Amino acid sequence: MSIRAKIKPAVLMLGPLLAVLIPVFVPILDYPKAPFMLGIALWMALWWMTECVPLAVTALIPLIAFPLTGIAPANATAPRYMTSTIFLFMGGFFIAQAMEKTGLHRRIALFILSRWHANLLQIVAGFASATAFLSMWISNTATTMLMVTIAMAVISRLEAQFSVKELKVFTASLLLCVAYAANIGGMGTPVGSPPNLIFMETMKSVAPDRAPGFLQWMMIGVPMVVLGLAVLYFLLGRKLRRLPWSAAAFGPIKDEGAHLGKMSREEIYVGTVLLMTALAWMTRQGIRGEHFVIPGWSSLLPYPGVDDGTVAIVAAFALFVIPMAGRPILDLSAFARLPWHILILFGGGFAMAMGMQRSGLSAVIGNQMAFLGGVAPFFMLLGIALMMTFLTEITSNTATTQVILPILAAVATGSGHDITLLLVTATLSASCAFMLPVATPPNAIVFGTDRVPMQAMMRAGIQLNVVMAFVIVMLVLAIRTIFPG
Repeated sequence: MSIRAKIKPAVLMLGPLLAVLIPVFVPILDYPKAPFMLGIALWMALWWMTECVPLAVTALIPLIAFPLTGIAPANATAPRYMTSTIFLFMGGFFIAQAMEKTGLHRRIALFILSRWHANLLQIVAGFASATAFLSMWISNTATTMLMVTIAMAVISRLEAQFSVKELKVFTASLLLCVAYAANIGGMGTPVGSPPNLIFMETMKSVAPDRAPGFLQWMMIGVPMVVLGLAVLYFLLGRKLRRLPWSAAAFGPIKDEGAHLGKMSREEIYVGTVLLMTALAWMTRQGIRGEHFVIPGWSSLLPYPGVDDGTVAIVAAFALFVIPMAGRPILDLSAFARLPWHILILFGGGFAMAMGMQRSGLSAVIGNQMAFLGGVAPFFMLLGIALMMTFLTEITSNTATTQVILPILAAVATGSGHDITLLLVTATLSASCAFMLPVATPPNAIVFGTDRVPMQAMMRAGIQLNVVMAFVIVMLVLAIRTIFPG
C-alpha cells in the first residue's frame, strides 16, 4: 500500500476538522470572517496537495462553505467558476483539438525536424524547438505524446545501425528534451499552461489596473522559452558531440513527412484560424510603455468589454460553424473531450482568491508579512522560484498555483514588494518541475517508455530546477517594465 493510500483517511478527516477548529481557536477581531476563510483555505490546500479526493471535488468546497460561513453568498461564489479566463482556456483547447484532428500539429513538428538533422545535437535541438512551439498552443500532454512517437521512430532507426548501449545517452537525452521542452514551451503564451491563466485571473482580481494582456505575457513568456531551451540544450547536449551519427538514420522522419503530402484544405483553414487568433490576442490591448502607448484594436470598437476569452470563443465558433469538405472541423464530441475537471479546478481557485479578499484574510496575511519589505527583491524572488519549483515536483502545479498566488498577492501588499514580479516568478516556476516522473504528465510519458533511467531524470532535473530558478529571476528583473503600473 502506498504512503498516500495510508494517510488518506487521516487527511480526509483533518481537512474539515481544520475548517471547524481554526475559527474557534484563532479569532481575528478586525476581520471576523477571516478565521473561517483560513480554515477553508487550509482544508482545500491540504486536500489539493495530497489529492486524497479528485482535485475538482476539492474545488467545489467554496460553493458549500462560503454561504454557510457568511464569506460570500452562493450567487457571488458560483460566477467564479465560469469566468472569461476559463472561456479563454476552453477556446484554446478547441483550437488544439482542431489541430490534432486535421494533423496540423504533426505537420508543424515534421517541418521543423526535417530542417534540423545534420547531427545528434541538431536533432535534439529540433525536437526541443518543435515540442516547445507546439506546447505554446496545445496541451503539453498531447504535444509530448506526438513527439515521443516521432522520437521513438528515430531511435529505432539508429539502433538498427548502432548498438543500444552506444545510443543509451542519446536516447535518454532526446526523450528528456521532449518532456522538458513541453514544460518550458507552456510558459510562452497564456494558453500554454494552466498556471499562466491562473496568474492572469488573479491579477484581474487583486490588481486589475496591472493585469497584463496576451501580448504582454508573450513578451516575457517567449524570451523565457528561448532561454529555457538554451539551458536545456546546453545541459543535455554536452554528452552528444562524441556519439556516432549517420544521416541515413533520419529516414523515418523524411518518409513520414513525404507521406503527409500537401496540406489539406482543413489544415490550411485551421492554420489560418490559429494564426488570426494569435494575432488578435497579441494586438487586442496594444502596447503600453513608460513614454508611449500603441492602442490595440479593441479600442476601436464602439463598446468596451471584449477580452481574450471573447477572441478564443470566436475562433472556436468558426471551427464549429464554417464547413470544410462538407462539414465543420469540430462537432459535439469536442465538448466531451474538454478537461472539465481542470475547468472546475480553475473555478475553485478563483473562488478561494475571492474569498480571501472578501473575508479580509488577504489583509491579515499582508500585515503579518510587512517585515519582508526589507528583503532584497532578488533574494525574495529567488526564494519564491525555488519554493515553487520543488513544491510542484510532488504536487499539481495548477493546484499549487491556485493556493500560492493569492497568498503572494497579500505578501506583496504587506511588504511593499512589486506584486507583479512576485506572481510572475511563481507562475513561471510552477512549470519548471523536471526532476520526478510524477511531477508533470510529460515527465511521466517519457519515463513510461522505459528508456529513461530514474537516475538520469533526477540528475538532469535537479540541475534544471536550480538553473531555471535563477534564469527566471534574472529575466523577470530585467524586463519588469513590460507590465503596466
